[in-house]
Amino acid sequence: MKKLMIAAVATMTLAAPTQAGWFSDYFKFTKTKHPIVLVPGIFAFDTIAGIDYWYQIPSEIESRGGKVFVPKINAFDSSVDRGEHLIAQLDEIKASSGGKISKFNLMGHSQGGVTSRYVMTVRPDLVASVTSMSTPHTGSPVADLLTDTAPEGSTEAKLFAAVGNAVGDLVNLLSDNKASESDLYAMLGEF
Repeated sequence: MKKLMIAAVATMTLAAPTQAGWFSDYFKFTKTKHPIVLVPGIFAFDTIAGIDYWYQIPSEIESRGGKVFVPKINAFDSSVDRGEHLIAQLDEIKASSGGKISKFNLMGHSQGGVTSRYVMTVRPDLVASVTSMSTPHTGSPVADLLTDTAPEGSTEAKLFAAVGNAVGDLVNLLSDNKASESDLYAMLGEF
């Protein structure tokens, strides 16, 4: 029995290096044909005061062979306006790549998913895939509550929009995003 145990341990020890090759491609799963674009949602920013919207996701993907871009998108705006800003940035990245980049894998969080779907609809030539995470594809109960509580045009809505737009503009300022002024009700109106 002792000889059988020694033989089994020796066999497993000798076989271990050959099995290690099975997993060599595991950590390269982020190396895609087309670069990944992480599209932020509401309160969109890249980094504010050392806080990363995507935390360590871009650096982790890049450390495993992937190419990642994080666009500057307006904190509060309609998905159409945000989508047009995203298209401009994608066109710029594509042009500066010298023909190496033709399409992008868009990964949108929250409103970034709707923004990505807009880009896919109007500029399918730029999009290889769209992945959405926590995206309100069928609307948002919070947006419904806010627009019901402060209907557009009311005094409450004007106050709410002024405060909300100021917060959005502050987020844009702190994240060095000069895309446009925030438009809270344009954003809420589509959800």
